[in-house]
Amino acid sequence: MFLSRLFRSKNSEDRRFVETYFGQLLLVIIGATVSIFLTLGTANFRAKRMRKESQRLMAMMVMSNIESFADILESRSKGMAAKDSLATWLLSKPIEELELLPDYELRDLVSSATESQFLSHDKSVGNVFSNNIETWTNIGNVQFIDRVGQCFSSMNTVEEYWNKWVSNMDECTKVISQHPNDYEGSTIGMKYIKDHNVRSLLHSIHARRGWLNYVAATMRYHNLKNMKDMGITKEEVEAFMNAREKDTQNENPAPRSSEYYTPSISTDSLNTFGKLDRRIDSLKGL
Repeated sequence: MFLSRLFRSKNSEDRRFVETYFGQLLLVIIGATVSIFLTLGTANFRAKRMRKESQRLMAMMVMSNIESFADILESRSKGMAAKDSLATWLLSKPIEELELLPDYELRDLVSSATESQFLSHDKSVGNVFSNNIETWTNIGNVQFIDRVGQCFSSMNTVEEYWNKWVSNMDECTKVISQHPNDYEGSTIGMKYIKDHNVRSLLHSIHARRGWLNYVAATMRYHNLKNMKDMGITKEEVEAFMNAREKDTQNENPAPRSSEYYTPSISTDSLNTFGKLDRRIDSLKGL
């Protein structure tokens, strides 16, 4: 009623009061509205930026994990060069010539060729990525998610397949040592070298090296596509990997089996075995 009378009033002061009052009220409303929009806009901008950073960090972790696995495979393949050469040499020599070697020496040669380390990789990143729907939603790239899922699945399969092969290598010689009477040959070393399964495993070493390199190359091929999908360069992924490796190196290093076990024979070429060939030749004359 009061405001109604003021609106109808012909008094100029009353009308100025009404105009001032509603003008200030309008400014307050406009100011509050603008403030709300700015607050919501800023919050939305921060949420998008945080989501983008989270998306990028997860992609970096995933791709560096895949790259690290490829590095492990290539390193394992290079480390098998001596075993490959030794296995090839053992298979190329006539059994009657190998029989001239002392038993302990022949056993060491076969063991050096057949002993391999189990393969293991960090599954924590893969488990987080594969089992977290929120992570998939945050990344929002179906092709990237599908490709990474295939990579992690392949990594687990490769690890399982490799470790089964290593177990078979170890089991073959162990069974012969435990049940020597069941196998042909005058000594344990000769029983090793005459056994069909042992010879098959020795022959497979070369193929396994090629397989490791092929899997590593395939992982890198898929990862390059992942980088392109996420707008991340290979250099950025490598820098991320180096930073993580540097952090790990700052901690106390874990023991490595290679520091405690010295291989009986270490060579990269069949030519290195010329000394053994000459030794066998000298034993022929005895």
